[in-house]
Amino acid sequence: MPFQPSSLKRLWQPHRGLFWLMLAFNLLSSALVWYVHLVQPAEGLRLGLSLLALCNAGLGWWIAVRLWREGGTR
Repeated sequence: MPFQPSSLKRLWQPHRGLFWLMLAFNLLSSALVWYVHLVQPAEGLRLGLSLLALCNAGLGWWIAVRLWREGGTR
């Protein structure tokens, strides 16, 4: 399926709070992974931060899918 710029509008919805929440989750997961990679904390903390980063990435993905599906209706 070729990329169409109009399809990007389904995700780019800065007037909705879900859009900013998706960005916050994705930025937070990136920051957590960067911290774990740079600092290399103890194993327990590393595991906890890694799981939190994975959960944030999953929630960001879920919100992106929701925005994509609801993008054509608004």
